[in-house]
Formats: sequence, structure tokens, C-alpha cells
Amino acid sequence: MSEARLFTVRPLSKQARSDYKDAFRVHLSASSLAALKLRAGDVCTLHISDDCVKTAIAWNATENIQNTVVQTSRTLQECYDIKLGEKVSISKVDGPLEEIESVSLVECSDVDKATKYGLLPPSEKCHWVWAIEFPLSRCDVLATGLVFDLELKGQRRSFRVAKMWGSNRGTSSTLLRFTESSEVLIDEDIAKCEKTHDNNIEVRAPGLGGLSRQIDSINESLVDFNQASGKVAMPPFYEHNRGILLYGPKGTGKTALLRQIQAAGWIKTFNINPSLFSKNIGDGEAKVRNLFQEALRCQPSAVIIDQLEFIAPRRTSLDSQSLTSVLCDCLSLVRGSLVLVVAATRHPNEVDDALRTPHRLAVEIELQVPTALDRTEILRAICGYPSSGLSDALIDLIAEKTHGYVGADLFALLQLVCRKARQRQTFEIEAMDGLVTSTAMYTHNVDGGFNPENGMIPLEVQEIDILSSLQETRPTAMREVFLETPKVKWSDIGGQYDIKQRLQKAVERPLKHPERMKRLNVNSKKGILLYGPPGCSKTLTVKALATEAGLNFLAVKGAEILSMYVGESERSLRDIFRKARSARPSIIFFDEIDAIASRRSATSQGGVNVLTTLLNEMDGIEELKSVLVVAATNKPEVIDPALMRPGRLDNILYIGPPDFEARREILGIWCQKSVVHPEVNLEDLAWRTEGYSGAEIMSICETAGDAALDEEEETGQELDVQLKHFDIALQQVKRQITDSVIQQYKKWGESVDA
Repeated sequence: MSEARLFTVRPLSKQARSDYKDAFRVHLSASSLAALKLRAGDVCTLHISDDCVKTAIAWNATENIQNTVVQTSRTLQECYDIKLGEKVSISKVDGPLEEIESVSLVECSDVDKATKYGLLPPSEKCHWVWAIEFPLSRCDVLATGLVFDLELKGQRRSFRVAKMWGSNRGTSSTLLRFTESSEVLIDEDIAKCEKTHDNNIEVRAPGLGGLSRQIDSINESLVDFNQASGKVAMPPFYEHNRGILLYGPKGTGKTALLRQIQAAGWIKTFNINPSLFSKNIGDGEAKVRNLFQEALRCQPSAVIIDQLEFIAPRRTSLDSQSLTSVLCDCLSLVRGSLVLVVAATRHPNEVDDALRTPHRLAVEIELQVPTALDRTEILRAICGYPSSGLSDALIDLIAEKTHGYVGADLFALLQLVCRKARQRQTFEIEAMDGLVTSTAMYTHNVDGGFNPENGMIPLEVQEIDILSSLQETRPTAMREVFLETPKVKWSDIGGQYDIKQRLQKAVERPLKHPERMKRLNVNSKKGILLYGPPGCSKTLTVKALATEAGLNFLAVKGAEILSMYVGESERSLRDIFRKARSARPSIIFFDEIDAIASRRSATSQGGVNVLTTLLNEMDGIEELKSVLVVAATNKPEVIDPALMRPGRLDNILYIGPPDFEARREILGIWCQKSVVHPEVNLEDLAWRTEGYSGAEIMSICETAGDAALDEEEETGQELDVQLKHFDIALQQVKRQITDSVIQQYKKWGESVDA
């Protein structure tokens, strides 16, 4: 076999013959044929990828084409799933094509024709076999997927080549030669042929990252549909699986996994989608029944249903339209046959319960929001391995930074990263333009990895491209939450080192050291309550926590949830937790939690239901995983005790007025961003502001700046912020946190600890 070369797939300039005589010829230039040691009519292989090799016939191009181009017919592209512009390698195969021993065809007429003509009567199959032998003999070579249209007895039906068997059962050739001795089978005759030929139905994982567990579960069910289903004899009561339900959030790969199941090796697959029944429910029921009848004729076959919640929704009234009943009948009809129904939905609880039974859609497989390891696999699947443009370190960086991103989000992010990198490289090239001569450029192209043929520079992604793209993208689950991501860092908050450390541990440990926590049987914190006087940076601390941890952040003001309409407040609260679960790991921040979680009493009414919903969401039947609830309040004494028991807001932290070091640090943070006279002694100011809250200290600084601006307007000269301006500010901004207030907070904290 000669050495393989890369060619770009291009279309034929002339129209191919209608009899498929030249459908599988690949047209090459004379020099390319000579280099590959091929002559017109020789058998060759097209290497699309490592695990995808197709057979074709080499042929002379009828026009002048480049040596790196191969022209193919549209039929070959469709049967072999090759796209224009794709790169393939071609190599010679010694020996002729094998002859077909038997070929099976299945009817693939459109739904309207199938409904009009009905099933092909067994008594007429011999006539259709006789009629189809002539176009098969004219075609000469066959591949699975070829479609032939025939008209007989006033009926026009379509048949597709489903499977072929040559004299050598172990052949890997995808192209076989039809002869006079080849046997033609249609529809149910396939079952007879399947007994003598091996059939292995299996879902493979190329192009799908992070779904290995789900693919293993699906393949475990598909063993029932293989002729050689293992060496273990199943008991008489065992029934093989009839249905699989895939569910998960938007963008997790349900549709992509359905395509892989569709390509698992079935005789034929059938698709049911919501658009098929948009007009008349009666026509939809008839089409579904005909579709399942055809699936029974083409066993083993698969029926693929996407967006099941629109086709068979949960009934809300007797008048609601649904195809649930006909689907249930059809699933009962295929009992014991080799027909598998695979459905996908985003919301499994919106699907009619009649379908979610052990005798129908028995196996339910969840496609979860991917973990960091899953995201790495998805990124490698999208980029290819080894990936072009992105190093392993950059892929790991993206996987680490994209909490809550699903496969579709990662794909969209990579598109933006590539555009950012292209824009940056274009600016760099334009900046260098004129400094490098064409000769030097050509040399650099060869040495630096450029393409000297077209002068194009390969894309090189850098970390800055990724970080800037992350600032502009959000996970799918968070797009409906219109919040500005906090940009506050720990360095923007003075003092509170113990609080910062405890918050960091609560967030970072489950992300960075889950194996240590599992080994010691320690669960991650579910909730943190921050309490203390107003202005002591409770809200600012949570913003910094979200920024530094890189988590998805949902901020909720307690009063905004409350609604005058019955049930609306509870629904809003459930939606918040649903979004947080979809975008996990995430942080939900309830500011002024006392507005919705006040202590229950005999006279309480509307607020009780909201509090009950909050308690159930945090520690109810559905476990809250990878979602941290952080609440802040100035009135901890009014919060219901049930919210502060272990498993809910069990980590209670007091944030009081800043101490001396913290006050000096707060003053220093403001002074670094302003113009302050050297005479201003920050330590002296820190002593003079004892008992002030962080917000009051910032107000002192702002007021001092205003005093400096007032003096500038009077004198007309630029001034620094001087000590006298701070003296004015200290007289205007009064301390609001008294010693009695501090004692009340400490007393409440001691009662909780006790």
C-alpha cells in the first residue's frame, strides 16, 4: 500500500449520472494518480479519520484541478458523511472489489406515500425484487445508504440499501460489486438474512466528551438487540428493554447523543419530532402508527423522539392534545421485537407519566451539568487531539474556569476565543507590517510553522484571549438571570481576615479537595449566615467571595421575592434554586434574609409559605449539591430558628465593626486611589475612627474629598486631600453603631452558640 496523502474534498463540476454508475468515483489529477500509484478504475480507500475508512474507485479528473484536491459526487458525500472542504487521505488497495452475496433493502418512502399506499404486501415483494434488480445491476457497485426510486402498479416507492454481505464476511470494504448471482432481500426478509450474518449494534463515543457513563448505560441495553448477545442465557421472564429516556438541562448533549444512537448500526431509524403534528392530531396518530409498523418490518430498528415533552406532555385537562395514548399502544405493539424507542427531554417531569413505566421508557439516563474533568473531555472532543491552537495547559485552564458550562456553552466559548485570538494576531501582524521583507517572511513561515503555500499564519490562542472571552460569556442556565457579575476582590476589603479564611474554606474545599472530604466523611457547607451592624461589608464580602472563587453568582434581595399574588413568591424562590442547580457550582446570596425568613408565629400568614419553601429547597427531599447559600441580615434575632439548624444556615459568622488594623487598611485602600497629602497619618486616622463601620469610614474619605473639591473651587488651584479635610469629615460623619448595639449582637451570638 502506497503512502497516504492529504486531499481537500471538492464537488464535481458536472452533474453525476442518475444511475449511480459513477457515484463512488473519486477524481484526481494525473500527477496525483501517479504519485499514489493508481490507475483509473483501481480500488482505493478514503481515510477520513483514524476510525473511519471508506472504499472508493480512483478516476481521472476531466478538468485541470490542483494536486491537493479530490472531486467527489454528492451521492458519495451523503453516503459516507463527508463534507466539502474536509481533508482526507487516499491510498491504494490491492485487488478487485468483492462480489455481493446478498443485499437487503428497506422501504424509505416518505410518510405521505407510506400512508397512501400502506404496507408492502408480502405477495407483491417478489415483483418489487424483480423490478429493483435492473437498477442495481446498472449501478454495478453498491454502498449502504443508496436510495432507489421505483414505480410499479401505479405506486412509486423508495428503497434504501440497508446492508450488504460479501463472500468474505470479515471484509472492511464499504463498497461491493453487484452481480447476477447476488440475492436481493426486501423488508422482513432481512430477519432471515440476519440469522446468517453478524450484527453488532453499539454506540461509539467519537465527538462526544464527558458522556462515557451515559454511553456505557446505553450500550448495556443495546446488548439485547445484538444477535450475539453474550454467553449468558437469560431466564424466560426476562424482557429486553423497549425504551430509553434521556433527560438533562439545555446544551448537555442530548441531541448529539441521539445522533450517535441513530448511527449505532440499525437496519433503519425513524424520527418523530413536534413539527410533524403541528396541524392535526389525528393525522399525527396515523403517521406514528405507520412509522412503528415500518420499524417492525426493519428490525433491528430504532425510533428517535426529540423534545418528548411537546409530543406527549403531562395532561392538564381532558381537552389537552397529546400523542401519549398512541405512543403507549405502539410501545406495547413492539413488545418482544427488536425495536428500541429512544426519547429525549429537557424536563422529564413535564412528560406524561404513562410513558415513564418499566414496560415503556424503562431506562432513564440523566445528562448532568459536566464536572471539570468532563469539561476537559468535551473541550478535547471539540478541538480534536492533539488540538490545534490550544495547548493542554490552556484546555485545563478553560475547564477550571467554566463552572456551570454545558457542552454547547463550551463550544460557543471556543468560537469567541478563536475570534479574540484572530483579532489580536491581526493587530500584531499589522504592527509588524513593513518591518519584515517577503523573503524573511517566507523563511519565518517555514521555520515558525506558517503555511508557505497560502501565507496564512496558524491561530495561536493565549491566556489573555481566554480570560477576556470568559468575561463576555455566561452559562446557558444563567442567561435568564440578568446580573452583573461582581468585580470585587479580597484586596478591596480591609481586615476581616478570619471571615475571609472561613468563607474561602467553605467554597474552595469542595472544589479543590473533594477526595479528602469524602475520605473523612465530611459534607460541604450548605449555608452561611453573615450578621452584624449595618455598613460592616457583609454584602461586599459575598461579592468578593463570588469573584475570587469564580463561581456563578445569583443575588436575591429578600423583599423582591414577595408578591401580592398567591403562590408567586414560592414559585420565584423555586426558580432561583432551579437556576442555581443548573449552573452549579454556584452561590445564592440572600440580602436582607429577614424579609422572607422571619420567625413564624400564630398570626403569620403569607410569609410562612415562603419560609417553608426556602427550608425545603435547602434541606428537603431534593438534595442541594454544589450550591452554597449565603445570607446576610442586620436583624438576626427575627430569623426563624429552623433556618439556622445544621444542614441549612449552619455556619453563622459575625461581621462587626473593623478593628484598628482593618480601619487602617480601609483608609489605605481609598488613599491609594486618590491624591492625599503626605501629612495625612493613616494610623492617627485609624485611631480616631474607632467604632466606625467600614461604610462610615469610606463616607469619611468621600466627605474629605468633597471638602478638598470645595476648596479647589474657591481658590482655583489643584489641591491634595489634606488632614484638615479629614477633620471636617470627622465632624460631619457621626458614628451610628453604639456600644449597646454591639452588645445586643454579641448577646444573640452567644445564645445561638449555646
